Amino acid sequence: MGKINLLSSRIYNRIAAGEVVERPFSVVKELVENSIDAGATSIQIDVVDGGISSIVITDNGSGIEKEDLPKALMSHATSKISNLSDLDNITSLGFRGEALASIASVSKITIISKPKNQEDGAKISAEGGENVKTEDCGAVDGTVIKVNNLFFNTPAREKFLKSVRSEENEISSTVARFILSNPDISFKYTANDKVIYQSFGDGFESAVVCIYGVDAINNSHFVDVVKNGIKISGYLGKNNFSKGNRSYQSVFVNGRYVVNQTISSAISNAYSPYMMKRQYPFYVLSLTIPTEIVDVNVHPNKLDVRFANNQVIYGSLYSVITKVLDGSSEALNIVSQKSNNYQQNTDLFTKDYVKHNDLKKEIDNFKNEISEMKKFDKLTFCDSGAKSISSTKVSVDDGLKQSSVTDIFAENKAFLESLEKKKAAAEQQTITIEKDLTYIGQALNTFMIFEDGVDLYFVDQHAAHERILFDKLNDALKNHEVVKQPLLVPFVLNVNNQEYDFLISKSSALNEMGIELEEFGKNALKISSVPSFLTEMNITSFFNDILTEIETLKSLSVNDLLKEKLAQKACKSAIKSGDKLSGLEIEALTEKLKNNLGLKCPHGRPVAIKISRMEIDKWFKRIV
Repeated sequence: MGKINLLSSRIYNRIAAGEVVERPFSVVKELVENSIDAGATSIQIDVVDGGISSIVITDNGSGIEKEDLPKALMSHATSKISNLSDLDNITSLGFRGEALASIASVSKITIISKPKNQEDGAKISAEGGENVKTEDCGAVDGTVIKVNNLFFNTPAREKFLKSVRSEENEISSTVARFILSNPDISFKYTANDKVIYQSFGDGFESAVVCIYGVDAINNSHFVDVVKNGIKISGYLGKNNFSKGNRSYQSVFVNGRYVVNQTISSAISNAYSPYMMKRQYPFYVLSLTIPTEIVDVNVHPNKLDVRFANNQVIYGSLYSVITKVLDGSSEALNIVSQKSNNYQQNTDLFTKDYVKHNDLKKEIDNFKNEISEMKKFDKLTFCDSGAKSISSTKVSVDDGLKQSSVTDIFAENKAFLESLEKKKAAAEQQTITIEKDLTYIGQALNTFMIFEDGVDLYFVDQHAAHERILFDKLNDALKNHEVVKQPLLVPFVLNVNNQEYDFLISKSSALNEMGIELEEFGKNALKISSVPSFLTEMNITSFFNDILTEIETLKSLSVNDLLKEKLAQKACKSAIKSGDKLSGLEIEALTEKLKNNLGLKCPHGRPVAIKISRMEIDKWFKRIV
């Protein structure tokens, strides 16, 4: 008997759902993309319990003909592709024809639709992709899709869903991207009957304010330029406007939200001279690129794209952003002074902004420039962006000649010497005190000098005091002896969906450390108290540190994050280099350091250095 089986639609639809319908936000993404492709100018998204219980998408688009409704729930059924050549010129958001069938296979779905040329509406419903029923019904122009009890028939999938709040936040982030990429469409998004976002389709500036607030607009440059046949439009945060993580960055290619390494590297490298460690730029950018040089069919969820020439994309973005941030004279032709005229003067996501022939001509010219550049050097892309690599080649023979003359004995000698240095460094870090120390004096108002009759000890007074204070504060934290200091005026922290979800998940740990926070309206948290030993801290900076690289911090204890602040507090409070110590201060510090000179300060610097009598004798050639 043969071993190869032809799968039924019931099975392969559920397999496809594993790629297309990853979580509730995937359902929202697929259905809203269909609404946009249907020409809707008004879209409403309503979810209950993070989309697990219910997702309802209502639009005023072109609708689905009654005779087409049964086809809509079939696999590989789409109105956006009819022949093979269409794959080389994709302009729609959804095109694979798997979404509705996949969603229907793992939920209870109802579609009500009415095209403008149809007097009555029609309704189709299904459970788990089966029991499909079609009937006439009253309806307004457009389509309503109701998805209930997601994953009701796939408990294994349902088990891996996140909390209701987390799922809701993922949907919120997805809807935010739709609002930004479609500023001419009005969106209303509710979660459990609470309005989260509402835009009015009145332009890009309004859309950015809806998602990020007016502060983002006031601290950004609005750019609008065509470079090498690529239209670059949107908001670039100013040099001094940074965020604690990358969740304030959005890029759209031909109206589609993407996460692309070439694009992110170009932007990151352009901003790098202006950003300090753990700071990230704010930007909402759109690239309008001829469809024949971009492939959108390379990612299961269409989150990434592939370009025919990465160098064109990287070079164009890097050049434009660098000029804007540098404030060069050319920036005057890039930055628009009146972003509120955006809708009248530009169309951020229109694919035919420049005539195709003009775009093609500019691209061809740029390709010629690239060809000339390649004669001298070439560009390569890596995680850190583009690097210029000289085209000068070293032959294999040259390499062999070089290695043949290598002094193997010199290499061995260098290796042994490095081991000796490491050993000596390790011995210096481990300082054992066998006799009572005698204080000799203070050198350069920075180092305390001790001796035990055999060896000398140089103690960095700042590092020593810093470590003592840090240990004291850390012990209080470990023993749950932290005293909370209520704030006279509560501090309100505004965050985005992802940051809100993260901080709420860490609220218990923060509370144990003396930081009380609670929900305070939409994406806002109220800070009521802080640890008494950190009353002077900058609360905004503290939470920016916590929110840096959220994905990597999800597995990190907040206790570790607070230790960094304790170290900073200890550093600021400790005796400084250059301070002249009094006798009482020297006596107190000496007592606390007794038999404990092997410590390091919280930042890793040694507290003390031991110089042996033998080492001193060698200096003076008393011994060889």
